[in-house]
Amino acid sequence: MQINLTPDLSLPAIMVIFLLNYLVVKKFFLQPVNRVLDARETEIRGADELYEAALMKFSAATADVEMQVQAAKREAQQVRDRFRGEAGAHRNIMVEQTQTAARAIVAEADQKLSSDVAAARDQIVRESDNLAKLAAERILGRAV
Repeated sequence: MQINLTPDLSLPAIMVIFLLNYLVVKKFFLQPVNRVLDARETEIRGADELYEAALMKFSAATADVEMQVQAAKREAQQVRDRFRGEAGAHRNIMVEQTQTAARAIVAEADQKLSSDVAAARDQIVRESDNLAKLAAERILGRAV
């Protein structure tokens, strides 16, 4: 058996059919798929750019808010310190007023107590004389 290696006319026909098939596939399948892939890649690139821009804007806004929070904390600390100072001064004034009032009350009470003691001593002296006289009259049985 012998194999014939010479090309016949079917080879150019197959090549023409292959070329026509390639053109049809390229026109109706490969080009639309490539357009979809290119559009998708463009959308992805655009979405990445939007994401990066939004991330940068978010980072800037976050940094700005953090700076505002730090400034508010500093201001709040200053207000707290000022109010603590004012409260301390007010407390010192109130303590001094209370001590002054307490000293006055104690002095008044001491003076009243001293006058009451003096009055009680005088009363005791007067009553002791009367009691001594009364006791002597009863013991002696006559007026003294």
